[in-house]
Amino acid sequence: MQFDKSVLVEGFIAETNEHIDTINDCVISLRNDAGNSDMIASVLRELHTVKGTSRMMGYPSLEQLAHGLEDVFKGIQQGKYKLNDQIVQLSFLTGDCVRRGLSHIHEDGTDDVDVSAFLKVFAKAAAGELFSTDMIEDRNNQETAAGESSGENETDTRSLGNITTIRVSIERINMIIQSFDNLITRQFRLKHQLEELKLFEQSLGSGDKNTGVVGIKHSVRRIRKQIEEDLSLMENSVLNTQHLVLDLRMLPLDMLFSPLKKTIESEALALGKDVTFDIPQTDSMLDKIILEQLNDVLLHLVRNSIDHGIESPEERRALGKNPQGLISVHTRQIASYVVITVADDGNGIRYDKVRDKAEGMFPEQAKAIAEMDERGLQQYLFLSGFSTREETTALSGRGVGLDIVRTSMEKIKGKIRLRSKLHEGTEFELTIPLSLATQQGLFVYAGERKFLIPSHYITEITAVSAERFIDMQNQTVITVHDQLIPVYYLSSILGGAKTETASSVIVVEYLEKQLAVVVDRIEQYVNVVVKPLPPLMRDFGALEGIVFDENYAIIPILHIPEIMSRLRTLPAYDIKKYEAKNERRIYTVLVVDDSNTTRQIEKTIFEASGYQVETAVDGIDALDKMRARHMDAVVTDIKMPRMDGLVLVNNIRRLEEYADTPVIIVSAVYDPEVKAQFMDAGVQAFIVKSDFQRGNLVQAVKELLGEEY
Repeated sequence: MQFDKSVLVEGFIAETNEHIDTINDCVISLRNDAGNSDMIASVLRELHTVKGTSRMMGYPSLEQLAHGLEDVFKGIQQGKYKLNDQIVQLSFLTGDCVRRGLSHIHEDGTDDVDVSAFLKVFAKAAAGELFSTDMIEDRNNQETAAGESSGENETDTRSLGNITTIRVSIERINMIIQSFDNLITRQFRLKHQLEELKLFEQSLGSGDKNTGVVGIKHSVRRIRKQIEEDLSLMENSVLNTQHLVLDLRMLPLDMLFSPLKKTIESEALALGKDVTFDIPQTDSMLDKIILEQLNDVLLHLVRNSIDHGIESPEERRALGKNPQGLISVHTRQIASYVVITVADDGNGIRYDKVRDKAEGMFPEQAKAIAEMDERGLQQYLFLSGFSTREETTALSGRGVGLDIVRTSMEKIKGKIRLRSKLHEGTEFELTIPLSLATQQGLFVYAGERKFLIPSHYITEITAVSAERFIDMQNQTVITVHDQLIPVYYLSSILGGAKTETASSVIVVEYLEKQLAVVVDRIEQYVNVVVKPLPPLMRDFGALEGIVFDENYAIIPILHIPEIMSRLRTLPAYDIKKYEAKNERRIYTVLVVDDSNTTRQIEKTIFEASGYQVETAVDGIDALDKMRARHMDAVVTDIKMPRMDGLVLVNNIRRLEEYADTPVIIVSAVYDPEVKAQFMDAGVQAFIVKSDFQRGNLVQAVKELLGEEY
């Protein structure tokens, strides 16, 4: 009786994918340790298993592929020839073909793939003859193109979209069962308390003499307290159960890393580059939907590093680098987010080329682009069709633009941060939520409307006052940590009138751009379950989903990347000009007076206006200070011990470097003749202490130093 293999298909596909991952890992290790007999034996074991199970399941194409590659590695084991780059590439291509066969099995139950080209190459390789994988690669590219046009995954590797079953540990199942048990216990307790209330109600209705006012209050208080406690515990149990069930959709991030290692080796071989990698294992789990998008993101970034980042061995030697390039993918978990860093030690981003390309694509912005710093230029790297590559390669001709990375990251509510240094390398930092099922953020109000701003876009929350806003051209900005950030009112962004009661600013950031959103009120920080947008709201790109608040009201989630792309924010070069125009030189003022109180008052006044201040007790002390450090202005009294003000002024004017330095007299006595005497000596201003005010002293110094007041 023939067995029913349909019940075994999903397990066969999963196990064969694992065998291919192991084979790829072993082959990668053999590249750096070609004589490792244990690794060769491992490859042969895995291939033998794939061959045997494929034969039992009735998949001849997969059996032939495994058998052919097995013969090649037997030759290596027997010492007939050594592992070389061609055999490595042949192994990778064979694994890709096996995965395509598995995709066909998943879709229509047959392993319908053409293996004729592989069989010819296997025969040559096993005989120790020279062979080429060009014919296989051409066939592979044709099938890949056909797969892309029909919407299939371009590499046909283990497609996350095809995963319909998951493995769940007994421990996780037990945790869910325990959580449900807690819910049932709370339910029973609430039912018991309801029965108590019914009995109590009956006793009141029967006029039980033992039920007095005190007794009633005591019973009501006791039952109410029990209900409050059990409701609180039940809410916690419900949330815990909800999270445990949602976590069942989580898959290990490591699923993406094995194919990534193979991609690095395969693409580096194709481009003739020597590349190694550092991709440690991780125990992080992510939502299946996130992994599907993240797979494309990591592939694009790694290919970008190989194609654009890592130099050829010759170029690296000329720069004094290790001829072998390094690509690293490191992971760390912070609260409910995973941070993945994809870095290379290549040539870094040539921002001069980025500037030239941007000016060519956007000639109307040429002046602005010419004045942008590196951070401002990064935005162009994520535009569709933007590339600084002049020649086409096998990778750059396949559309590996960073716009795909940006789009995919927006879909999974992630953030991108880019760092690059010329000749040292490039680093992409991806911040990704563990799950799309829940969302952390702030409930805020714009007028009477309530919204959620996701927390991973928020960098700053601050209260504001009217004087902190600066009007520039047609844009209002605010200063936060010495940076000018464009300001928009949330009510205006969403199509309403700007409210005058708004008093809180939330600074949001995406792709190195910041925006200050003014809201009427911040309510609270929450962690809530996300629901998809209703059909009527799906065309409104400024929203990414909805949540329910504690009153079960529907609250829209703001889609910050879309909002920022729609707004015409103040260009960075305008802010730079504004800052340069308003950047004050820090002047040093020398205050000379024998009265300690007067010195401290004047010192405080100048320091409050942004000046650096030195003090001296008389003319001799003042001259010593002026020789030790350059002073931009001198404020001095007249009558002082050892050297008075007039002698001091005459000495100052004899010093060449102080011939034109502003000198101001602040004196308790006003005499026209004395004033004239000082003015003839070169004093520019004379202020009487009886008329002394903070404003006129600072104003006099500003005017003499050529500052605007």
